[in-house]
Amino acid sequence: MNSEIKELLGYNLRRIRKLNNLSQLQLAEQVDMAFTFISDIENGKKWVSPETLEKLSQAMDIEVYQFFLPRDYNFSENKTIESFSQEILEAIKRIESRYL
Repeated sequence: MNSEIKELLGYNLRRIRKLNNLSQLQLAEQVDMAFTFISDIENGKKWVSPETLEKLSQAMDIEVYQFFLPRDYNFSENKTIESFSQEILEAIKRIESRYL
């Protein structure tokens, strides 16, 4: 597995978990796994199945894709899926405009 992707997942998992005021232990209990596994994910040491990604996203009330947003993305507790979607569409348009 690409280490950059694992690191991005771990980085965002930690950021989103903290935004939700959850400890690794609390999150692990919600998704029925060991807190050491959460720690290993956050440190880019472990990869997860799609089912585990879904459990983690449901526990933190987010969409799975949010684990893979760029490191400099400014998460906000008040953002809705619609605003995330709009921001992603705008980013895609900016990228497309560079190549068209």
